[in-house]
Amino acid sequence: MFFLRIFYALILLLLSYGMTRDYADTEQQQKPNIIFILADDLGVSDVNSFDELGRTYYETPNIDKLAREGMKFMQAYTNAANCAPTRAAMLSGQYYPNQPIYHVGRPGAGRVESGEMISAENADELPLEKITDAEILKRAGYKTALIGKWHIGVPPEYGPQQQGYDVNIGGTGEGNPTAWEGGYFQPNNNSEISDANEGEYLTDYLTRKAVEFISENRNGLFYLNMAYYTPHLPLHAPDSLVQKYEQKQPDRGHDNPTYAAMIELLDTNVGKIVNAVDGLGIAENTLIIFYSDNGGLGGYEFLGIEGENVYIQGVTDNSPLKSGKTTYYEGGIRSPFIARWPGRIEPGSTSKEPVIGIDFYPTYLELAGLSEPENYELDGVSIVPLFNNPDADLTREAMFWHFPGYPNSRWRTGPVSVVRSGPWKLMKFYATDQIELYNLSDDPYEENNLAEQMPDQIKMMKRKLEIWLAETDAPFPSWPQEKNNQR
Repeated sequence: MFFLRIFYALILLLLSYGMTRDYADTEQQQKPNIIFILADDLGVSDVNSFDELGRTYYETPNIDKLAREGMKFMQAYTNAANCAPTRAAMLSGQYYPNQPIYHVGRPGAGRVESGEMISAENADELPLEKITDAEILKRAGYKTALIGKWHIGVPPEYGPQQQGYDVNIGGTGEGNPTAWEGGYFQPNNNSEISDANEGEYLTDYLTRKAVEFISENRNGLFYLNMAYYTPHLPLHAPDSLVQKYEQKQPDRGHDNPTYAAMIELLDTNVGKIVNAVDGLGIAENTLIIFYSDNGGLGGYEFLGIEGENVYIQGVTDNSPLKSGKTTYYEGGIRSPFIARWPGRIEPGSTSKEPVIGIDFYPTYLELAGLSEPENYELDGVSIVPLFNNPDADLTREAMFWHFPGYPNSRWRTGPVSVVRSGPWKLMKFYATDQIELYNLSDDPYEENNLAEQMPDQIKMMKRKLEIWLAETDAPFPSWPQEKNNQR
């Protein structure tokens, strides 16, 4: 009888262990792998399925397929109109100035031209005390990798591996392939790349390493930040592909053969990542996000550098959205955004709810079953409710942008703060004291400035902006002393 009791106890123990293990495995499966694919300088209209004008000069069949298999976000914003501050905001989960990067490098501070203000100081790196998305996901058991562009600090002091990423391939303090000899055609000249094949194109190489990472970690949890450099300048693509687009008919501002070839190569490589996920049988446990870091380089083409000034004219066209990169009009801060998660996100769905880059961090937290880091402020909101219902209301009062300086390239914008609340968007330009007000529901292309017609709306929106600027202790640009004496 004694041995029989022992036998039953062992059976119960084994059954209990099995149920506990199964439950743990189920809990593990409920946390999705996360693949965040980030293009660089890709405008909304550069992706066929987002282009309201229906242009077909660019070819994006794989990204369009991803959109059909997932959810398109039609009012997705970036936190800045250029590269580094968008990345700093997404990875930290914080608006500038809660994190200290608002521009790329030196924004003209102390380099004042006639009629210009002195830019507020800007940081070159994300402080190590910031708790990044990778650091928090590691706490939930994720293997983390940054493959591609970093641009918010120089390794080893401020590189990806100091900010929570187990793997860093290609992530340096540099913002684009002009930083190394050979650009896109010589990946090994990037200080964080050493094993590219002879003649391997940078975008192809980064994808090859991403597929290796996915395959190696397919049986566990992983977070891949796949940050492509393309289609950022320099305009580099294989001649054979450029020649294909030289034979195509330009289409309403989409007419640069090399840029079009770069977009096709990006699209092809996005397809390779999706195919790898599907082929490994992990699609239903993998959230794939596609996004860009700012609007397209609309109306410009790289002509050269003279001193600290960059000269640009015409690369792509963001219309019908207004303007492009380095401006805070819709063409500069809107991004194509797709989320695919089979079984959780309805294929072919569309959300028109405004979302912004700082929302990714709290979204990851919710998916991983994590609470916000203690004593660490997050500024975004989780968009998981939109995955379940694209018409859900995130109940956010407003979104904000603050750019207290001039671009180092000397084109297209000056010091400005922006607030969007509901359909209303207010822009306050500090150098001119100009206010612009748009109703984006009625006027999505910002053609009708309502500032003079709607003083009450101006007053309400300015108050929202001023409260936020005060709460974040935002720095402001200043006038040179001689200008102050004249005011």
